Parts: sequence; structure tokens; C-alpha cells
Amino acid sequence: MTTMVKYEIEKIRKNKTFIGAMVVSLFVLAGILLVGFYYSQLQGINGEGMERYHQVVKESTGEFSDQKVREILANYMDRYQSTDEHNRTFDLFSWEIAETFFQKDKSVFDKMNNAMEQNEKITIDQIKLKTIEEIGFTQFQKPLKIGGYVTWTDFFKVTGHLFILTSILVILVCSLVFSSDTSRNMNQLLLSTKFGRNKLTISKIIAATLISIFVFLFIQVISLGAFYMYNSGFSGWDTSIQTNFSLKLFSFPVEMNHVQVFFLALALHFISLLAIVGVTIYVSSIANSPFSALAISLGLFLLPKAFVQLFKRGIVYKLLNLFPINNYQIEDFLTFMSSKQEYILSFFIQNMVSTMIILLIIKVVLDGTVYLRMKRYQVS
Repeated sequence: MTTMVKYEIEKIRKNKTFIGAMVVSLFVLAGILLVGFYYSQLQGINGEGMERYHQVVKESTGEFSDQKVREILANYMDRYQSTDEHNRTFDLFSWEIAETFFQKDKSVFDKMNNAMEQNEKITIDQIKLKTIEEIGFTQFQKPLKIGGYVTWTDFFKVTGHLFILTSILVILVCSLVFSSDTSRNMNQLLLSTKFGRNKLTISKIIAATLISIFVFLFIQVISLGAFYMYNSGFSGWDTSIQTNFSLKLFSFPVEMNHVQVFFLALALHFISLLAIVGVTIYVSSIANSPFSALAISLGLFLLPKAFVQLFKRGIVYKLLNLFPINNYQIEDFLTFMSSKQEYILSFFIQNMVSTMIILLIIKVVLDGTVYLRMKRYQVS
């Protein structure tokens, strides 16, 4: 069996379509990482935005409280009014916190600009801030932690985009598994061999799954390395997800930090990918050509995104949110799975676990269906 699996892996690896897809994917991967990290808002001109970001984060990290927010915004206002607008580096970290806690009815920035024209300064004591309770942050036994969140938001966005890239690449690879033999009329020969109807089928399924896992892990390792360089490490990993002001998940009901959310997303993406592999292999086993298998598989992958625009509520809408294309973005699945209106069950953990179980069942059932179908295949 091991020899047959290795043979099938080599067969896929040497396929010109696979080679071409990998080359194109590397260029797309580089583009996603460049846009997501090195051309992000933080970089600014000559990269001074990143230097300012780490400086501000170092000063601001700590327990999340009204007093901490007041200190952060006091420092922000002081920096804002101490620098000429033409030389001012945009402070996204503090600006998003200000957008959350400043009162909406009066523009604090207009007040500061007017004061600067008069060679004066507006202090934090002259500003009325919203409180943590008023905004609706979830409270736990231990205080939430605030820290570097902007770079992790960029990382989460990149992770979502890379899942789409990985899924499309895997669909392309797995669509070749059975349909390429069918298109060349090889089934009569292959299925008539000693192991053609059992071990050969199993080896094809295993080989396609292993290559898909390798592609997934390879892209994730590259992404982590790029993020490490972009963020100068993994600082901000222990910041509470509720204090990520870019995502605005203030009322998220589970106490989690950035690294926990990332690993949870990684697990969901991995199991989602296994389900995608199962669906694509099944389609490949019934298609007459690799092109038709690819077209059908891509359609099945993408169509739930269109259907969710038609069904805004109800059981159909909730079932559509189970599909990977509708929950691949980290912000989306955290929002959907913590809401009974968006998902089937009432609690986040229940929805997370049930989704993973359903996706694994899809993989197992479809692999079993492919095996039985090929075993009973009638060669004409």
C-alpha cells in the first residue's frame, strides 16, 4: 500500500497541471503577503509607521481598563498636537481606540486642530470619553488585556486570503485524481488489475489528501515566517480578541487571545480543507474529464457564497454558513458562531465543534462513497 501511495503522489507531483498550478500559486502567495504585510497601513512612508506602532504598543500594553484607555488617548492627543500635520505619522493603533471611545456628537480632532491654530492644546480632561461598560465589552473574572492588535488583524486577513488560495489549488490537484484516468480511458486497464478496485482507489484518495495537507502546511509556514518578520516577532499574541479594535468583537463571549484564535482558525481551515478534498475527489470520480471535475468542484465551493445573499435568515441561511467559503474569514466565523441568529446552536464552542464534526463526516462519507463506487464500477 505504501508503495502505491508513493507512486500516486509521484504521479500527481509530475503532472504538468500540478507543476504549473504550484508556480502560479507561489506568485499569488507572494502577492498576498506583500499586500497584506509590507504594503499595509502600518508601514507608512519609509516604514516609519511600523516603528511608531511598536513604540506606542510598548507604552500601551497592559490590563484593559477605563484608566488605561484614558492614558492611551492622553498620549495620543499629546503626540497629535505636538507634531505638524505634514510630518505626522498615522497612528492606527490609537486612532481606532479613539474612534471607539470618543463621543460621536463632537469631533475631538476638529477641536485639536482649532486649538493648534491658536497655539493651544486640548487635554484629555476636556474630553468626555465613553466607558468600557457603555460600549459593551464582555467582562470575565480576569481583566482583558490590551496590546498590539493591528499586526494581528493584518495576519488574520492574510490567513483568510491564503485559505482561498489553498482551497483553489487543492481543488485543482484533486480534480485530476480519477478524472484524468477516465478521460484517457484507463479505467478498463486499472480496474482489471489485482488491486485496482480496492488498494489502488484507497491509495489515490490517500495520496491526494496527503498532498493537500502538505500544500496547506507549506503555505501556513511561509505565512508565519512572513508575519514574524513583519511584526518583528509574535508580540501581541496574548492580547484579548475583545480588545482588537479593528475587528470590533467587543462582546465576543469567550475569553481568547490572538494566538488562541489563530490556532482555532487553523484547525477550522484544516478540517474545512479535508472536506473540500473529499468533495473534489468524489466529483473527480464521476466526471469524464479533469476540466469538468474542476469546473463542478469550483462551483460547489463558490456557490454557497452566492446563495447566502439570497437567504438572509432561517434554517437555510444557517446551513449555508457551515460551508467553508462562508466562514473562512476569522472575523466572520467568530461572529457567526457566537450568534444563535447566524448559526444553528446557541454557544460558540458548540457551533465550532459541531461544524468541525460535520466537515469531518463529509470527508469520511464521500471517501467511502468513492471507494464503493470504484469497487462496483462497470467497465464498458
